[in-house]
Amino acid sequence: MNPLVVELTGPEFRLFDLLFPWIAVIGLLGFLAAWLVIAVMEYAGLSRYVWHLPLFFVALVILLSSLIGMEVFP
Repeated sequence: MNPLVVELTGPEFRLFDLLFPWIAVIGLLGFLAAWLVIAVMEYAGLSRYVWHLPLFFVALVILLSSLIGMEVFP
């Protein structure tokens, strides 16, 4: 079996003798993706149609983290 597949199926991964849980990595990716979406919305002027931008950002982080998590670990 491929060692990378064995490494990705565990509850956490090792990086320089530090163990990071997958939920932290997926949450960070969701946060960065939501930040990018909000930045594009700000640049295009679409954020003025959102009633409460911080609440929309939190909802977007949760949505994108869930989608990334479902794609990575079905």
